[in-house]
Amino acid sequence: MPKRSAVPDRLDLRDRLYHPPVSAAPNLVLEPNTDIPVLNQEDTNACTGFALASVIYHLQHRAKRKQADCCVSPFMLYSMARRYDEFPGSPNVDTGSSLRGAMKAWYKHGACSDRLWTSEQMPTDHTANSSDDWWLDAVRRPLGAYYRIDTRSITDMHIALNEVGILYASAICHSGWDDGLSRSSQSKSGYRVIPPRKASLSDGGHAFAIVGYNQEGFIVHNSWGEGWGRKGRAVLSYDDWLDNAMDCWVAQLGVVTELHLAIARSPSLRLESGKVQIAGESSLRRREIGPFIIDMANNGQLSNTGDFRTQDSDIEALVTHHIGTARTAWGLGKNDPMDIAIYAHGGLTSEDDAGETAAKWIPALYDHQIFPIFLMWETDLWTTLKGRLEDVLEAQPRPTGGLFDGAKSWWNERLEKLLAAPGTAIWSEMKQNADAISNTAESGGMKLYRACQQSPYFADLSKVRLHLVGHSAGSILHSHVVDRLGGQGWTFESVNFMAPAVRVDLFEQTVVPAIKNGKVKRFNQFHLSDDMEQKDPTCKPILGYSRSLLYLVSQSLEHGKSTPILGLEKDFNDKIGTKNLPNVATWAAPGKESKSTTHGGFDDDQVTMASIIGLMKGKRP
Repeated sequence: MPKRSAVPDRLDLRDRLYHPPVSAAPNLVLEPNTDIPVLNQEDTNACTGFALASVIYHLQHRAKRKQADCCVSPFMLYSMARRYDEFPGSPNVDTGSSLRGAMKAWYKHGACSDRLWTSEQMPTDHTANSSDDWWLDAVRRPLGAYYRIDTRSITDMHIALNEVGILYASAICHSGWDDGLSRSSQSKSGYRVIPPRKASLSDGGHAFAIVGYNQEGFIVHNSWGEGWGRKGRAVLSYDDWLDNAMDCWVAQLGVVTELHLAIARSPSLRLESGKVQIAGESSLRRREIGPFIIDMANNGQLSNTGDFRTQDSDIEALVTHHIGTARTAWGLGKNDPMDIAIYAHGGLTSEDDAGETAAKWIPALYDHQIFPIFLMWETDLWTTLKGRLEDVLEAQPRPTGGLFDGAKSWWNERLEKLLAAPGTAIWSEMKQNADAISNTAESGGMKLYRACQQSPYFADLSKVRLHLVGHSAGSILHSHVVDRLGGQGWTFESVNFMAPAVRVDLFEQTVVPAIKNGKVKRFNQFHLSDDMEQKDPTCKPILGYSRSLLYLVSQSLEHGKSTPILGLEKDFNDKIGTKNLPNVATWAAPGKESKSTTHGGFDDDQVTMASIIGLMKGKRP
């Protein structure tokens, strides 16, 4: 028996509501005018994907855009939908999805051919042929405009059906859907009618397409095979709909531009006159840079939520197919060495912010013949940290008016003491994730290491010039990488930190020995001057804390004990600068080499980026 696993959409005030035009009266009866294939979801939870696949088929037919393999994959739509449903519990447990999740999936990812994704599991085999890659093929079927329809307004639904011919809907699925579709229930129109039943608490939700209406109700196109109703269709009475409706959406296809087609045809980054071309539109841009991103969740596990995909096969393709494509594009011979940079962003960063950073660094590195690998560890702990700290401070008296220097110092120190316990817990979790990325067998970092071991381009490590770039807590991640990969015989042409949040003692244990023994050939650091650190407004939202994040880490988030942090100019000069280490260089910002004036500004600053890229290519800023 098919499962009822559609979940009601959560309230979202950002939804655009459907406002029907008043140009023409709707037909009294609207019969379906598209011979949509009747799908069968069998015993899967994927009704939202199957219903949306039927909607897309109709829209393609109506727009005369059907291709040779014109049916889209319901499993792709369902799998992507689950990425965007924010329901309690583990994302690894399949509990169904909502219509909004599926619509968001279509908007962000498109819809691929059912030939390319044939089961519940995401395809795992990499293909060098772009026409056989579901990730690229889905670009060919973008979503256009889409609107939520008020489920209580039968009139609005009638008009939308006259405009578009199909609606995407969900409702509580009572027992009448199962056992009431006998021939005796046939209506005057020839469709069988779903007999109204009172829904029980155990009845789940179900997604389906609405393809027409008559005097009795809406004509439903289901995904339970042709044996259900009359060849997969039946009438859902208006009263039954009003009693049990959950959600309803109307959508239209997007325009397939030449850019969509160019991306769909491109097996790697698009180049024009040797320069990377990246789409300006966010969903297309994410698709282009996605293959160069290793997207990880808690403890470094490959992520199965959000906008970016990473599977084992994607990592293998990154260090084989994409590196091979880059070597060819750059005219590198078999024995020519290749620069490869692994970038790690800060640990408090959201997926959206990390994606924007990746969209800047990936093409910039590629343009300078440095192959980019972007580690995305989407913790977004800044939001959690800020919220938790605001809760702690809610009952505390706050200073009012302008603060003179002495009062600012007093208030900063008070905040640091109050925030020590909750802040340390969150910061420690972030540090644990940074450690796990190169320390647990199933982490993205270790999978990257194993893929490199199998790649022909890493067979001779003398032909690989490896660079590390880390911003803020990304320096913690990379300090562990230096320690562990260095122990496996790897060397690092350069390690480049921006405003590093790593503790000085961890840096001394992991990176300093590698600098001394030559495993790290050059170490470069960009940080704020201490004066700018004292003025950094990054933490202002935390009730007026007027120093930088690194000061908050140093004075509060390390168990409330004053702890030297590498990115604080005074701590670097005191603890590291006195060691006279070889091949170590630092620059204080703002200055000629970096224009950043805040802790978070380094990875967005074009001057800093140019300086680091120049350093990786052997130039001094």
